[in-house]
Amino acid sequence: MVKAGSRRRQQVTDTERRQARRSYRSEVRAQQAARTREVITRAARRLFEKDGFAASTIAAIAAEAGVSQQTVYTAFGSKAALVRAIVEQMEESADAAAWRRRIASEEDPARILTAFAQWTRAFFEASSPSFAIAQEAMPELAELTAEGDAQRRRALEALIGRIGRAGGLRDGLPEREAVDRAWLLTGIHPYLDATQACGWTPAAYADWLAESLAQQLLAAPTCDARS
Repeated sequence: MVKAGSRRRQQVTDTERRQARRSYRSEVRAQQAARTREVITRAARRLFEKDGFAASTIAAIAAEAGVSQQTVYTAFGSKAALVRAIVEQMEESADAAAWRRRIASEEDPARILTAFAQWTRAFFEASSPSFAIAQEAMPELAELTAEGDAQRRRALEALIGRIGRAGGLRDGLPEREAVDRAWLLTGIHPYLDATQACGWTPAAYADWLAESLAQQLLAAPTCDARS
């Protein structure tokens, strides 16, 4: 009986070891796949910005990344998916998580809008080359553009909802219209017009956006929107 019990314990131990090895191998493969995707994404971004979306073939991207074409197809499936990954990468490089925490930590309506304006500047400043790529890639990226617009609207709904609950919106301004106004102001095109057509610095754009949001949405100035 003792021997049978020992065998059962040994079998359980062996099973646990095999499961641990499989889990470790799966984790290693996932890390390797993530690194490969990162390498391919950066290579694609370099080529898209240098040669344009149409001229950058999967073969050229694979060569730039030092991988096979099949690896690119397996990791992404299409050039449009690569642009999506580039935009996501730019959001990470703009430190989106830290900005979300900062925006959430603000209580004063004007400071909430200022923080959002500064985040918008940081994101567009990091990703404007990728938006140029995305514009060239249309209509392949129409879905990505729509998703980005919808995501921005949801973020503004939450932000303006906070301001509305705090009594910070202008008298008679419905929250839905406030969201519409903020959504129109915070798109990529005003940023590109300001920094490219008008020659503004990104900092000047952020100041203008914070001031415009406050003028359009807030009941009364509670602090300098640029402080």
